[in-house]
Amino acid sequence: MRTDESENDPVVAELPVYLAKTLLDKLYVLQYPVRPHSHTYDDDSILKTKIRPRSKNVEVDLGLRTRGPTYDKSKGEQIALNVDGAFRDKRDSEDNYYKSSVMDKLVLTSSSAVSDVSRYAVGVVGESGLHLTPVSAVLALRPSFSYLDQADKRSRHDRKDASDFEDSDEEEKAKRVTVRFEKPETERSRKAKEKSYGFLLRQIREEPWIEANYHKFGSERSEFEGNKLHCQYEREHIDQFSLGAREYLCQLVPPTEELETPEASLPSHLLSRSALAALPLQERVKAVMVNAGVASFGELLGVVCGSSSSSSGGVGGSGNSESDAGGTNAVLRSLQQVAVLVQGNWVVKSDLLYPRGGFAESGLPNDVLQRARDFLLYKFTQGQSVVRGEVCEAVGVPGGEMREVLHGVAKYRGAKTTWEFLLPQDAAFNSKYPEVVQRQQMIWQSRIEQLGHSLKNQQVKQDDAARNNASHTSKKCRSPRIKTEAGEETDDAMNREAAPAKQLKRTGRDVR
Repeated sequence: MRTDESENDPVVAELPVYLAKTLLDKLYVLQYPVRPHSHTYDDDSILKTKIRPRSKNVEVDLGLRTRGPTYDKSKGEQIALNVDGAFRDKRDSEDNYYKSSVMDKLVLTSSSAVSDVSRYAVGVVGESGLHLTPVSAVLALRPSFSYLDQADKRSRHDRKDASDFEDSDEEEKAKRVTVRFEKPETERSRKAKEKSYGFLLRQIREEPWIEANYHKFGSERSEFEGNKLHCQYEREHIDQFSLGAREYLCQLVPPTEELETPEASLPSHLLSRSALAALPLQERVKAVMVNAGVASFGELLGVVCGSSSSSSGGVGGSGNSESDAGGTNAVLRSLQQVAVLVQGNWVVKSDLLYPRGGFAESGLPNDVLQRARDFLLYKFTQGQSVVRGEVCEAVGVPGGEMREVLHGVAKYRGAKTTWEFLLPQDAAFNSKYPEVVQRQQMIWQSRIEQLGHSLKNQQVKQDDAARNNASHTSKKCRSPRIKTEAGEETDDAMNREAAPAKQLKRTGRDVR
């Protein structure tokens, strides 16, 4: 069968292949998707061409035939008037968008047509063989309507000038200015900003344009540049060719990678099931708790051990066998090292979320946030809901920071500032593992004593500061107060002296 195919498809010619590098990283392929193939730009007047080599952008200014039968002169005059304004004749022609009184040019802007150009090359067949030159970019040129933006900008500028002229006689009034201080930029926020569309667009716009000379097809300079598509070293041959036929074909035409479906990538703080299963049990439990924040023991077993039969209330649903019981106990031992028990549910420890020595975005130390979160979790061990204002007053943390802490473990009820714990109480876990519950109660008792000591020291420092401020204020106000007390004492003495006279009069009246 292959013999028949080779006979029906004979070899017409064998050509040597040359790789030309004269125009390496300088060869662009331009496409015109909105222009018919029969109607090219070869006969049009090219006014200006510009290029941005780093971002691979090209811009071409085409001259329009303003005296042709297909050109609407009145519309062209209106567009030129809207873009350049009514005083365009009083300005230099270089400052105007259009050189004449009508719309006399059209701008073509480029956009990338192919994302990966490593598999593309321009080939020229000559007498000596096939010459290939790698392509640097494939761009699609389309008409730009930036003159509409220019007209809108001109209209706003004229209106602003008119309003400023009307208000020039009035005295300028003082205006309130709001000053805001931006937060210090972190490494994470800087990398995220560099990947944003606005940052990339600003980088493209900041690159300066480089003007280029346009030479029509068939001109002497065009033919000279076209000769650079041929290899200049045709007589050099490779004596030893170590690649086989299949390897050479793969190097010449790499396999298509665009048709391959890439695997879905997860955010950096999340792990896939396969990556999670590859971790040791301790690291697996820690990763799940850090990402979940709050979870019941049944849900945790379903994720860590891959058991889909365990529900939120059914703790260790498949714990009949000894192996299942051993796995559950191992998970439980690992869990107590990275989480604490709150109402039968497990909450990740505060020191994992707020490491010591660090600071929050607002500048608050992580040690303060640790104490505030532990005090909040202790309050949830005593009841299903808390009031944010009371917690803020007890731990001395601003309301905004406390709200961020609450969002990780509680949900807003809607009544004033009351917050409920994120999950309902898991009574099944409390009844099945009473020794774990008792151990966690002892841990909470020890922790609340430490928190009380820390909060007491903090309150003492605040009271000392308030007392110092009060004593400093009292020194300033001591003299006026003495005068007032003296005046009050004088008034009391006068009242005491007047009292016997009144009594005598009252007594005399009674005698009479």
